Amino acid sequence: MPVIEVIAPGQWRTQPWANGAGVTHELVRWGGTGAFDARISVAELVARSPFSRFEGYDRWLAPGGEVTLVLPDGARRLTRGEALSFPGELDVVGEPSALTWDLNVMVRRGIAWSAEIVRARTGRVAAAGVTALFAMDGGASVEVAGRRVELPSRGALLASASEGFAVTVEASEGALVAWVHLDLRAGGALILPPRLPG
Repeated sequence: MPVIEVIAPGQWRTQPWANGAGVTHELVRWGGTGAFDARISVAELVARSPFSRFEGYDRWLAPGGEVTLVLPDGARRLTRGEALSFPGELDVVGEPSALTWDLNVMVRRGIAWSAEIVRARTGRVAAAGVTALFAMDGGASVEVAGRRVELPSRGALLASASEGFAVTVEASEGALVAWVHLDLRAGGALILPPRLPG
C-alpha cells in the first residue's frame, strides 16, 4: 500500500527566492535544506523578475495565469493549462501579465521524473516511486489504491510506494491537476522521506 500525505495550502512553508526577487511557498522537498533531490513549490509572480538559477537541476513550470518566460533563445508565452520544462542553469525572466503564481517542480539531474497537466477523469497505474498531485484551480477527487481523498483548490497529495499502484483523478469541471512522478527510490526499494512543511 502506498503511503499517502495530503498538504493543504495553509501548511506551505514560505521563503524568499534564492535571488531575493520574489517569494516561494514550498510544498515539499526531498533532501536537505540546501542541496536537495527534488522540490515542489508555488511561486508568486507580481512583476517582471529574474528567476533563481539552479545548477544541475531540471525544472517544470505551470502558471496559474498568463506569463511570458524570457529565455536565452527567445520568449515563450504560457497560459493556464500550459507548462514548460527547462534546465535550471538558464537565465530566465518571468513577465506576468497580471498578479499570478506558478507551480514549480525542480529535480536533480539524473533522477527519472515526469510532469503533466491532466483534465477531467484520468486513471492509470502509477509506477513505483512518488506520485504527486496538485489541484491547480478547483478541487479534485483522487483515489489511490482504493482510498479516496478530496483535494481543495491548490491542495496536494503525495503517494509513495516501492511498487506500482492504481491512481484515478477526477477534477471538478474546468479544473486542472498537475500530475508529477518522481523515481526517488534508494537501493531499489526504499522511498526517500520527504521534508514536509511545518
